[in-house]
Amino acid sequence: MTLADRLANPATAVAPSVNRRRSAPQGFEPGVKFEAGQAAEVTLTVTEIPENETAWREKILEHTEIDVPDHRKVELTAVRYWGDPASPMVYVRFEISDRPEHVEAADVAETLKIIRANRKPSPRKTVTGRTRVVVVSDAQIGKVDERGGTPELLARIDHLLAQVEQESRDVKCDDVIILDPGDLTEGFENTAQQAHTNDLSLPEQLRVARGILTEAVTRISRLHPAGTRVATVPSNHSAWRRGKNYLGKPGDDFGLDVHRAVAEAFAFAGRDDVTFIIPDVWDESLALQVRGAVIGMAHGHQVARPDGIRDWWAKQTHGGGPLAAASILVTGHFHHLRLEPTGAIEGRDRWWIQAPTLDGGSSWWRNSGGGSSGEPGAVTFTIDDAGDWDNLRLVRAREPHDDAEK
Repeated sequence: MTLADRLANPATAVAPSVNRRRSAPQGFEPGVKFEAGQAAEVTLTVTEIPENETAWREKILEHTEIDVPDHRKVELTAVRYWGDPASPMVYVRFEISDRPEHVEAADVAETLKIIRANRKPSPRKTVTGRTRVVVVSDAQIGKVDERGGTPELLARIDHLLAQVEQESRDVKCDDVIILDPGDLTEGFENTAQQAHTNDLSLPEQLRVARGILTEAVTRISRLHPAGTRVATVPSNHSAWRRGKNYLGKPGDDFGLDVHRAVAEAFAFAGRDDVTFIIPDVWDESLALQVRGAVIGMAHGHQVARPDGIRDWWAKQTHGGGPLAAASILVTGHFHHLRLEPTGAIEGRDRWWIQAPTLDGGSSWWRNSGGGSSGEPGAVTFTIDDAGDWDNLRLVRAREPHDDAEK
């Protein structure tokens, strides 16, 4: 069954699961915040980040003697590091809230079907000493351009996932990080043209996005039994906007909401091997500890031109933002592959990885500038315990008939 076939029936659910990394702990003192007599927020100092809700509850009980009842959910909403980058203190914040009384079963059924069809991998001990990183950026679901629309996008993603699966078999890793640098949906507020060229309404874009994300996570995670982390950040196409004006907080982003919805579906399916991570609602970037490296991610719309990323990252580091300790920065937005060292940390190069796009191309860019927005694709690489990256591969998202012709 193809990805297009699986998306024929809609699926949905709701809930967040978030994570944030920052170097400065100001305003992040350990403690418990109560509302209406019940714990609503808990901040702890730990040596490592607990992996799932069961572990979060255990840490809260251990540090505060608060036993959170089952009818209340615990969510990791922020992580901050402080002190020596080689051995930092870790500050974690949890939000505690009542679980929804019901979930629309008809909406979640199809997503659960996809998840359950790809069985949870059997746990195993670390055997390779490597983590795989897969970067899939700028799908811009609903966009129609010179490479087609949604049917062509689904074919590209089907072909791309098959290659990522093969690469995962050829170069085995214990666990995997799936990074979505944003622009998961096309939206309708970036240009007036979108109202006439998009082939999906906004609700349809969100539905297809949930299906694509579910498909990608289930297929990639089953080849990495030690665990899967999925992370995303706010972006410009997926933002809640009216025209060029942003509404609400940076975290008011349709792409982030898609990740929240799929996270809840995985939780309903009992997939505690998969963790979804998004930034704090006021941040547009995040950073994750991945073995010996710290991988930071931002969409890239914070600057006008690609070359501006270097100075922007340097200023983020100077300001103690989420990217302060990052040794690798992953961005999207600019629709082409780029890899270069920029700056250093602890005597070692910092690396910037600019991800290629998954979208249908940009005739506007070609007509106005004479260049191409870059061949659609994704990037995958590995990280070892020393923090070194290796096995970098550009996975080209060509349709199967293109490969047959060449």
